[in-house]
Amino acid sequence: MVLRHALALALLLLPALPAAAQGGGALQVTETGVSGVYTAQVRVSAHPHHVIMGHVLIVTRDGETVRALVLRHRDDGVHRLSYAEAWAGGTRLPFRREAGLGCTHGHCRDRALGMVYLSAALFDRAVVAGLAFRLVERSGTLDIAAPASLFRDATARAAR
Repeated sequence: MVLRHALALALLLLPALPAAAQGGGALQVTETGVSGVYTAQVRVSAHPHHVIMGHVLIVTRDGETVRALVLRHRDDGVHRLSYAEAWAGGTRLPFRREAGLGCTHGHCRDRALGMVYLSAALFDRAVVAGLAFRLVERSGTLDIAAPASLFRDATARAAR
């Protein structure tokens, strides 16, 4: 639980990163012992009306690691999406809904949507095959397909 708070802190710090880091990068917060990497944002949904962006975070504190796929909705001034659950192949994924502005990588053109926490096993599968799942709310669903290259990039950044 403490590490999830560290992850939330890391997400808050991402807007402070320089705009040049929009292709992904590393973060280090010496005061909290949080360190990690993040990938560039890529489009992760083919929905015709909603642009959903995603990036992967790998954050470590006190030897404990959290991996997450962070989802953002490109702000169009009209829609405010909110999903409560994420499902893949009949299995509920650990999804945390986010609220507020989705400032990431030095810009605030996205709205926070949420994040899927990834176990080591699920992350390893995503490195090979990507991650496809469905976000669910009362009024509908949204299919997400994060490419394997996103997870491979996070792995490569973490290995540096």
